Amino acid sequence: MWDVLVVGGGPAGLSAALFLARAGLKVLVLDGGRSKLKGVSRVPNFPGLLEEPSGEELLDRLKAHAERYGAEVKPGTVKGIRDLGGVFEVETEEGTVEAERLLLCTHKDPTLPSLLGLERQGDFIHTDEKGRTRYPRVYAAGVARGKVPGHAIVSAGDGAYVAVALVSDLRGEPYKDHTT
Repeated sequence: MWDVLVVGGGPAGLSAALFLARAGLKVLVLDGGRSKLKGVSRVPNFPGLLEEPSGEELLDRLKAHAERYGAEVKPGTVKGIRDLGGVFEVETEEGTVEAERLLLCTHKDPTLPSLLGLERQGDFIHTDEKGRTRYPRVYAAGVARGKVPGHAIVSAGDGAYVAVALVSDLRGEPYKDHTT
C-alpha cells in the first residue's frame, strides 16, 4: 500500500515525489517514459545547475534525487482504476497497485482524468491553487493542470511560473525557454 501514487515521471512528478518522500510518505512513481523533456537537447533554465544538461540527463538526476529520499520509480502505464473507498486500486501492465492518494502529472493525456470523471478546462485538469481536484484524494500538478506549461522549472517555484506567464503574455504565445 502506497501513501501516494504519482502518475508521470517528468519534472512535475519527480519533483513532487522528492518532496513527498522527504516528508516521510511512501511514494511510488509510475513513469510511462513519455516525458516531453526527453526530447530537449539542452535545459538552460533549471535553477542551481550551471551546466546545461540534456532533458534526459535532467530526468535521470531528478529520478536519482527522489529515489535518494525513498521514492520508488517504476516504469508503468495505468490501464484502469477503481476507488474502493479510501484506497485506489490501480491496474498497470505489471499488475495492481494500491494507494491512498493519486497525483496526476500526465501532461495533457486525457486517459486518467476520463477514467476518474475529473472536471477539465480544455486540455487541463481543473484544480484549486493547491492542485486538489474535486475528486477526493486526487491531485494534479504541472502541465496536467495547466501550470508551467512545457517547462522544467517546477523546482523554481512560483517566481519562475509567473515569469513564464509574463513572457507568454508579452509575446502573445506560450514561451519556451529550452533548446530542442
